[in-house]
Amino acid sequence: MVKEWTWVDTQKGLDELVIELCNVTEIALDTEFHRERTYYAKLALVQIGWKDKVALIDPFPLDLNSLEAVFSRPITVILHAGTQDLEILSRAVGILPQSIFDTQLAAGFVGFSNPSLALLSERLLGISLPKGDRLTDWTKRPLTESQLRYASSDVVHLVALKAEIERRLSAMGRLEWAWDESKILLEKDRRGVPVEQAWWKIKECRHLKGDSRKVAQALAAWRETRASTLDVPVRYVLSDLAVAVIAQEIPRSAEGLSVLRGVESRFLVQGMDREIIEVVSRGRSMAEGELCLPKVVESDKRMKPVAGLAITWVAQLAQSLKIDPLLLATRADIVGYLNGEEDSRLSSGWRNEILGEPITKLSKGELALAVSANGELELEQRSFLPYKP
Repeated sequence: MVKEWTWVDTQKGLDELVIELCNVTEIALDTEFHRERTYYAKLALVQIGWKDKVALIDPFPLDLNSLEAVFSRPITVILHAGTQDLEILSRAVGILPQSIFDTQLAAGFVGFSNPSLALLSERLLGISLPKGDRLTDWTKRPLTESQLRYASSDVVHLVALKAEIERRLSAMGRLEWAWDESKILLEKDRRGVPVEQAWWKIKECRHLKGDSRKVAQALAAWRETRASTLDVPVRYVLSDLAVAVIAQEIPRSAEGLSVLRGVESRFLVQGMDREIIEVVSRGRSMAEGELCLPKVVESDKRMKPVAGLAITWVAQLAQSLKIDPLLLATRADIVGYLNGEEDSRLSSGWRNEILGEPITKLSKGELALAVSANGELELEQRSFLPYKP
């Protein structure tokens, strides 16, 4: 167990660390960040563990592009719940690793549902991790001994945890599934939602009609672009309520804008009131073909009963296989597959091998859902004999 860590806050120190990491085959990695007052997550610390060592990297005085030399090599980066870490690393380093292994994802294949690192460490390794303050400020310097110890604990056991999860997955014949799922996470599109679709996320805008929808799209897109440029949360530019009210009322002047509900004076300083009115005007005159509407999936009504049966069976199967149900298949996955969506998660890979053929046969009436002798639901061949009371 690592008892000490190396604090890296000079470019020379980082370059030396990179040289050492280029000679290993796998590293554990975690990040600490804040995003309460910025549009993009503000990276405050990078933790890297390998062999019996841990490095805590202070990103503030450093150019983290140096880590590109590590990520471009055939090295496996071990993460836990790494979605946000990958997003942050992509911006901070410029590239992502060639290979990752997410221990939270992989643990779903051995019966854990969205487990914390502390839970996995205790259950699989018998190690209790130090408790940290969830609301601690990682941007302050110097960090306390308690903060450093907690940060170190996030990576110090990840290599051993990966090995234990892999051992269990191999015994269950599911190791390839976990690697495939980590690959999907790594290859996920991180470009974000197109700004033209930003208004879809505002609940109050979903029921707007006519020109109000056009104004909502234009205004939400402008808000998103301005927030990203200034690197501030979108609510600092305009609140969701303000966007919805402006879109509904469609003001024609700065004076009319200033009296609307939710449009606080802080949103209108330095000529922003005039700029907002210009955006409203552009939205109002938007061509119908430019309006970006949410996609409505038309479900085949004949498939609704089949979807219900399939969802029920998959829930039972997940329990029997000891797999996180949401990892096996969501309701949307099943409905999408039945609707013939090519990008459905059930259309390829290990999910297709387990679920694809049974659900297809169920939809064709070749299989039926029944209760087994032990009270569990299972699929069986159709007898085609109607029930006669």
